[in-house]
Amino acid sequence: MKQYKVVQTFPVPLQDLLKAREDRYKYLDQFPELKNVELLEERKEGNKVFQKRKVKLADSLPKVLATLLSDPSLLENSVFDLSTNTHEFTIAPPGNDSIVTIKGFSIYKELNPGESERSYDVQVISGVFLMGSVIETVIEEIHRHSLEKDKNSISEFLKRGQNSGA
Repeated sequence: MKQYKVVQTFPVPLQDLLKAREDRYKYLDQFPELKNVELLEERKEGNKVFQKRKVKLADSLPKVLATLLSDPSLLENSVFDLSTNTHEFTIAPPGNDSIVTIKGFSIYKELNPGESERSYDVQVISGVFLMGSVIETVIEEIHRHSLEKDKNSISEFLKRGQNSGA
C-alpha cells in the first residue's frame, strides 16, 4: 500500500474555491483537461452530495495496467459533505478493484479571508501478485498528476470567473 498527502493552496476565499470546484464540471467544453471525465450520477441528500464519475484513461494508462483491464477507465464514487467541506472518494477500475483502488479523503478550509486550501490523504492499494507495488507506484504518480491538473483547472476557472462573471 502507498500512502501520500497532497496540499494545494488557492489565493481565493473558501466559498469561491468551493463554488469553482462544483461549477467547473458544468463547463467541461471550456476545460479540455477534463474531457476524459464523465459524470454518471449525482444526487444530494441533506448536506451530502453523492457523485459517480467515469474517468477514461486510454491515453495515459501504462502498458502494464492496460493489459490487465478490459475497460481502460476508472470509476470514482465520492461523497462531498457540504457542512464540513470534506470529500471522501474511492476510485477503481470497473469490476476490478483488486487490481488497484485509490481511497482518499480531502478537506477544504480557509487559511485567511483571501486564501484557502484543500488537502488530500490518499491510499493506493493493489492486489496484483508480484506487480502490486509497481502498480501502486505508477498509480500514485498518475493520481498526483491528476490532482495537479485538477488544481490547474480550478485555478483557471477562478480566473475566468473573475474576468467574465462565469
